[in-house]
Amino acid sequence: MISSDIPAVVTEIIGTVLELYDLPQGMTSTVTLAQTERGKFIVKRAEGALYGGWLSKEYRALLSLAGLDVDMRLSPLPHVSVRDDTGIVPVRWLAMEYIPGITLDAALHQNLDPGYRSGLIRNFGKTLAKLHATPPPVDMSSHGISWLDSMLDEAEENLEHFNVDGTPQLLARLRSTKPLSTAPVLIHGDFSIDNVVVHDDQIAGVIDWSGASIGDPRYDLALATRPQGVAFSDHRQHDLEAFYAGYGTEPLLTEICNYFLGLYEFF
Repeated sequence: MISSDIPAVVTEIIGTVLELYDLPQGMTSTVTLAQTERGKFIVKRAEGALYGGWLSKEYRALLSLAGLDVDMRLSPLPHVSVRDDTGIVPVRWLAMEYIPGITLDAALHQNLDPGYRSGLIRNFGKTLAKLHATPPPVDMSSHGISWLDSMLDEAEENLEHFNVDGTPQLLARLRSTKPLSTAPVLIHGDFSIDNVVVHDDQIAGVIDWSGASIGDPRYDLALATRPQGVAFSDHRQHDLEAFYAGYGTEPLLTEICNYFLGLYEFF
């Protein structure tokens, strides 16, 4: 990304761009740290209907979350969202607050001390517990069908129109083996070591909120504890113990984890 790419309506909000630094977080969008005359901001750019739609959903979620009490809010503040339809492929832009730090994934790679590792993973679980205990914003209230049924319908749409890892057979199995429902809470929707920011050895915030909703907490738990290279893999049992010590419950049953990981294959 170069500064001339950024729409004028964005720079009117964040100020004249002085420096741009590409960040490694983006899987579905380009993520850039913009140093401007007014400070540091995150600028995201996504192309196409699917990824642009996710960026639009993230903006709406951040707007809702911005109203939370500052002591409860884990999300960055949004500044502006713009859709650009002038090219062959539609492009969505989002500018938001910059949360200083590195991802939890990077922090675990940088310091291999077992005690440090356990402490961070315990705080990872504690952070998710804080999120799930947060009263959801009023304008994020769920309506109509259940969160899971809505996700299954969206999975079917994604399977039909986009390139996803899930299969028709997997989707049919998910529809026929739905777990018993549990009380819905505020969820992140992609809670992982890539989306949690660490600063001064403490968890400073959570990024990538496109999946935020009032939904099933077990979805967040399954995604948080799935094998991710540096965490929940070689030392899986130890990491699970540290995570759930922070979260404050017993670990999910394996079949429940596998169900929600299967659902994630469509997103």
